[in-house]
Amino acid sequence: MTLQNALPTERHRLDVAISAVSYDALLVAELSERLSQQLSNRPVWHSSVADLRPDPEADAATAALFGESARVVIVLHQRLWGHDEVTAADAIAVRERIRGKQHKSVRVIALDAEPIPAWLKTAPACVLSEIGIEGAAKSVISAVTAHGGDVGAAPIVAEEEPAKPRPAWSEPSPTFMSQPRALTALRHEFETLTAQLAEHVKFESNRLGDEKAELHTAPQRLVVQIGPVALSMSWVAGRSGKLVDGRLMVIEWEGAVAHRRQMGGLQTASPTREQSYRPEAKGPDDWCWRPEGTEGVAYSSKNLAGQCFTATALARPVAAPVS
Repeated sequence: MTLQNALPTERHRLDVAISAVSYDALLVAELSERLSQQLSNRPVWHSSVADLRPDPEADAATAALFGESARVVIVLHQRLWGHDEVTAADAIAVRERIRGKQHKSVRVIALDAEPIPAWLKTAPACVLSEIGIEGAAKSVISAVTAHGGDVGAAPIVAEEEPAKPRPAWSEPSPTFMSQPRALTALRHEFETLTAQLAEHVKFESNRLGDEKAELHTAPQRLVVQIGPVALSMSWVAGRSGKLVDGRLMVIEWEGAVAHRRQMGGLQTASPTREQSYRPEAKGPDDWCWRPEGTEGVAYSSKNLAGQCFTATALARPVAAPVS
């Protein structure tokens, strides 16, 4: 029996299942919230069954979620998708779905420029930076409808009332990012980045053995060296001096990166990838980092540290096996 024959409408216990790496939690939450406004049940993110691994029941849960339970499967594709244990299992299940001629019930949303695997290219795809959250949601809703799902009306976006004129002598209400306490929040977020990178470095050092991972810290600059590759995260203040104009510059390197402890040391590394992130917050509790030039994607400091560290470690050359 093919997978296509195994997917009668009455067996769809939910409309949408999402496959995404754990670091894209903010995007998953935002997209799920938008889809929930029209779907009869909230999208399910596969991370909810990830805690079962390596229990064999987790593999069955993956196959059921992406093979039978979901009417439509969303793949939030980025450079780490398919490389961690959870999304690697997702990929196997999604591939089986596509082999069963169900490729039209899969929606690929590209979050970066990473090439989509050849086996996944038969599924409809879009680029988040081009269509935004709203466009991605419309694409998924269209797929749910095409596969027999009932959806509600699209939410009505209320038009903003024109701002009331204010007296010339009055001052506009200051935003959080323009207040001195935002600088305190920035220091806290850098502490979070430092703590998370330290955890990853410790884990990777124990895993690598002889090839150690190291973390070097300086005011508003962090450098991680993982064997022959490195990662740096630096806060670059804007010319205006306003926090909102500053950027977090993240660079991946090949080679050894000099840091302040190496007095007079030569920088022997060359950059392989650069990305700047702008800070965004309405208060100290909802701080996030948004990559420049990318619509919709956002990271907490914890997830940004994990995303960048994991991507850098993945770029490390694989040693040739000893013959």
